[in-house]
Amino acid sequence: MNIYRIIATTLLLLALVPGMALAEGEDMYQLGADAAEYAMAEMGFEKGDANVLALTNAGYAVIGGQTTQICLDAVREATGCTPGKGNFLNILTPPWKPLWFGFYSKNTGEAVYMKVNDDGTGFAIQEMEKIDAETVLADVEGWEPGVFGHMLPVVNIWAHEKTPYIFGKAVEFHDHLCPGVSSGFLLAKYMENELPIEDATNQSYKVIACPNWCKEDYFQMAWDCTPGKKGMYVKYLTADETSALTEKFGTRVAGIFIRWDASSKTGDGLVLGFDFDKATEMSNSEGWPSWAARLQQDIILMDAADSPETFVSTIKEFSLAKEDELFALQGAGVHPLKVLGVMSG
Repeated sequence: MNIYRIIATTLLLLALVPGMALAEGEDMYQLGADAAEYAMAEMGFEKGDANVLALTNAGYAVIGGQTTQICLDAVREATGCTPGKGNFLNILTPPWKPLWFGFYSKNTGEAVYMKVNDDGTGFAIQEMEKIDAETVLADVEGWEPGVFGHMLPVVNIWAHEKTPYIFGKAVEFHDHLCPGVSSGFLLAKYMENELPIEDATNQSYKVIACPNWCKEDYFQMAWDCTPGKKGMYVKYLTADETSALTEKFGTRVAGIFIRWDASSKTGDGLVLGFDFDKATEMSNSEGWPSWAARLQQDIILMDAADSPETFVSTIKEFSLAKEDELFALQGAGVHPLKVLGVMSG
């Protein structure tokens, strides 16, 4: 067969067979471009505006067996928002969740949210709303987050003057923002102040998350202490144990944090507490809807970025003289707070 006829036949098959990568990729790119262009038109911002945040779960969402990461290029190229500029967040979600795009301007407080149809043909939702904290917290009884509930705390804390780049990475990993993640940020800052890494070659942080809550996802991003690399161990506390410890120490036990030296096989550690009651009291949000109270607490916690001791305290200091003592805290079937004498029994 003539070579040109073979090429023509191949191209025809590409056009006719459903699910071929070339055509699908072009469609997905256009979907991302359409989302960006809609937001730019509605919100009135131009490419390269550093005060605009773009966020999406593109790359994680899968539509009809097709991946969506090409949408990331489309949004970045259209808006100029990039990770390097700190104004692009790629939110982790499981592949079966709908593909969505969000945009926020800290200049105007306006936001656009778009959710893609399940089959990838355009948008099921396209809405714009003013969602800056000053606006929405002025009307906590009358305003409803609606489709912006997921974006609301993320964009407002992104706009906070004290929010570091790595915090955004933790939000990406955690899928959303709540005071639990914010508490992890302050616990990490406190640990870094009290037991700083002094030997980058041999020292690292290890976390025994007992109890565990959203905070652990911050440590994984900030310190690279993942379970897979034996940097984190997660152990559950019952509600009764948590209550008894809070009553005993006047603060919520937040886990065991160790600065470990791999060369000497020794470590120094702290059992830390986090005062959520103080955060609640400072927020003056009693009786508020949960979305408003959580947003207010996130703001208050980020305000304390330079003074983590406002909410974090040391319950116990300890040292590990050999590796076996570390293993005694990490092992299956072991209650590390009892081993350290923080709990009796």
